[in-house]
Amino acid sequence: MVISAPELGLVLDVLPDRNKETLLKWLEERGIEWCAAVQYACSDMWDAYQQAAEQKLPNARRVVDRFHIMKNLNDALTKARRTIQKDADEKTKELLKGCRWLLVKNRENLTEEQEKQLADMLKASPELKQCYELKEAFRDLFNQNLTPKAAEKRLRRWVTKVEALSFKALKAFVNTLQNWWQQILNYFDGRFNNGFAEGVNLKIKMLNRRGYGYRNFNSFRLHVLVAFDPLSR
Repeated sequence: MVISAPELGLVLDVLPDRNKETLLKWLEERGIEWCAAVQYACSDMWDAYQQAAEQKLPNARRVVDRFHIMKNLNDALTKARRTIQKDADEKTKELLKGCRWLLVKNRENLTEEQEKQLADMLKASPELKQCYELKEAFRDLFNQNLTPKAAEKRLRRWVTKVEALSFKALKAFVNTLQNWWQQILNYFDGRFNNGFAEGVNLKIKMLNRRGYGYRNFNSFRLHVLVAFDPLSR
């Protein structure tokens, strides 16, 4: 588990596992004043992180990382596409074969050829077109400079559209949204996400490869902390 302060560009620590008890202990060691000063706590939807933040960071707004939310939606879209493909005629099945990456990739990153292929797929399947447009509308919502109140209004309209469809996978995603509703809306307050942490994870993988692995966790932890120490840059 990596704990970072993105606004400072710092890795605060590296913990040996993802257990709630480990994180609670680390927060306790920081002290009551330190914990009270934390304003935002952003993580993925792992319950241990969110519960630990709720218990030990009394003044922090808890945020669910937008990119993990989007991953959940892309997984739901993939399941919906499989259902559509299974029930489609042979010609449509052939068009939809191997199309997952076209559906989940950000549209502005598609090549001209991929854009044409996507257009043919969506033309062949109005149901898939509905699902894809909902996915893009959801992604666009997070790219807008909205207040939490405005974001909630748009999100509720989006949920209403999904509930009008028959796809169980997308409705299951709505359940996920509702379970994390406030943490999702908190994103629009400070617009914090795990982008910095993901970059840290990539650099850690490079350090691990460069060191051909480490014999013990403490050595690994120290190498990571030194790599992100401002004085070593």
